[in-house]
Amino acid sequence: MAKSFNAQMKTRFIKITNDYGKVNIYVHQTAMLIAAHAQEHKDCSTAQGLVMAMPASMRREMLILWFDTFTPIKVKNDPTWVAKMNKEDTKLYVPFDLENGDAMPFFTLAEKEENKEKPPITFDQLIAMVTSLATQIEKKAEDDKMTASAAHAAGSLADALRAIRIARPKLEPVTKYDVLEEEAVLAAAKPALAA
Repeated sequence: MAKSFNAQMKTRFIKITNDYGKVNIYVHQTAMLIAAHAQEHKDCSTAQGLVMAMPASMRREMLILWFDTFTPIKVKNDPTWVAKMNKEDTKLYVPFDLENGDAMPFFTLAEKEENKEKPPITFDQLIAMVTSLATQIEKKAEDDKMTASAAHAAGSLADALRAIRIARPKLEPVTKYDVLEEEAVLAAAKPALAA
């Protein structure tokens, strides 16, 4: 007797976990099987299992992005999440695009994302990181994820982080992004200056 679809997927998940040599192609093929099955049977229940079979890494995030880009299947980096399909009448709906999804495996998305040059962090973003850290610490303390003494210390630490006041630097070093922005402004203003 043939294995059920869910049993076949479970076997694949075990292989993904244990044999990383050919895992990218295997994961992609598995994602394609899940997407095709979901398109045909309206059943995406195994998609979350595939996501969680991946190591916690950028690759897992790119697999989630792949599902978001090429299918209406909603998966998350959360072991308690149950996969679902976004409805056609919602903003989050993406139709199945298995042809392009097959042509662009999740790991190529990961390579593009890893190689993408990121803009430098601004002063305001740096300050926002400190504020965010304070909020995260308080949330963990409120969620009873700490001992009583650690929670008390967490509250003090969050207060100290919020109390930090940093003056905006008078001169920030010039980066290639500053130069490109200045060149774009000058190029846009050139016709007006010539008139």
